[in-house]
Amino acid sequence: MTQRITIRDAVLSKLKTLSCYNFPPAGTTESICPEKLPAIIVSFANEPIDHQMDGGTSRQLDLTIAAVVRSSGDIYVALDQAAVDIEGALQDASLGGSCDLFLLSQTQFALDQDHPLGEVRLTYSAQYSTEPTDL
Repeated sequence: MTQRITIRDAVLSKLKTLSCYNFPPAGTTESICPEKLPAIIVSFANEPIDHQMDGGTSRQLDLTIAAVVRSSGDIYVALDQAAVDIEGALQDASLGGSCDLFLLSQTQFALDQDHPLGEVRLTYSAQYSTEPTDL
C-alpha cells in the first residue's frame, strides 16, 4: 500500500466517527442520492514533489474532503455544521503518524440553485517524505 492510500485511509477512519454522514465507496459518487445525504467524499487533489539530493522526496499530498448536504432551511447553516464536523474529526496534525504534518489549507462552498443542496469542500495538505533509493 502506498503512503497516499495510507493517508487517505487514516482520514476516512477519523471521519467515519461522524455517524450522521454516509460514505460512498472511494473514487465514486454513484451511490449519492438525496436519501443518503449528508455524505462525505474523500479524494486526492494533487501532489507536488520536491526531489532531495539524497534520492528521497518531500511530498505534499492535497486531499479534498467534500460534504454534500441537503436542507429545507438555511443551507449555509448545514454547510457550516458539516465543515465544523470535518474539522473537528481531523484535528490530529499527523493523522496518527501516517504523515509528518496534516493541515487545512482551504474551504470552499457551493450551492445547487435548483435544489436545496450544497457542498462544502475542505482541502487538507499532508506532508510526508520518502526514503532515498539505493543506487
